[in-house]
Amino acid sequence: MKKNRPYLVPAIDRAVRIMSLLQTEGDMTLAEIAEATRLHKSSVHKIVVTLDYHGLLDRDAVTRKYSLGVALSDLGRTALDNIDVRHMAKPFLKQLVDFSGETAALAILRDTRMVIVDIEEAQVQIRVSLNVGMSSPATTTSNGKAVLAWLPEGRIKEIIDSEGLPAKTKTSITKPGIFRNELAAVRTRGYATDYEEFEQGISGVSAPILNKGVPIGALSLAIPAFRLAKAKVPKYGRKCAELAAQLSNMLR
Repeated sequence: MKKNRPYLVPAIDRAVRIMSLLQTEGDMTLAEIAEATRLHKSSVHKIVVTLDYHGLLDRDAVTRKYSLGVALSDLGRTALDNIDVRHMAKPFLKQLVDFSGETAALAILRDTRMVIVDIEEAQVQIRVSLNVGMSSPATTTSNGKAVLAWLPEGRIKEIIDSEGLPAKTKTSITKPGIFRNELAAVRTRGYATDYEEFEQGISGVSAPILNKGVPIGALSLAIPAFRLAKAKVPKYGRKCAELAAQLSNMLR
């Protein structure tokens, strides 16, 4: 556990202490957890009930003992996958920058949003600047469209229903029928585009990263709109698709 942090949220800190305890000691009752952590039994009860609700703990109805929940396995597996993908994607991001002279990014689908997890910045004076951790609705950007195009229909509907098709700019796609036609076009050509649809002045080209056939993220180029001539789009798109396919093959 990390120490000397300037501020810890007490409830979260207690929850982590309880999960760490169960990792070390194994299954325990509410009373045993309270005694081991020296926390009041009522406080422990609120925490473990909340963790159980989210699948982070499991409670045996017979023994009344708590154990670590299966949701932790999913979270851990996702974290490891992200670490692996980030590590493996670095040389591909550099290749994209060398090829295009533009900023390249790795974005991962998280629930209904795309989250940037790594960046390779272009060295030109006028460039698109991105930050790790930035997120956007998957329905609004080229990286989101690249992923959605390979998702099952039910999942696509779920994301559209959740995030909508907001009019971020005057070129945003806001009609479901047109958006679905766009996804069909992405599947046909192998890469997605964004012509100032999320932010005025910024365009993008992206291709999907598949983990055993399941789309998990995208390799992208973020480009000042004035510099993205239509003639460059197929060249950039094919390069994104080529490198994303190589990365996908490494994940098999």
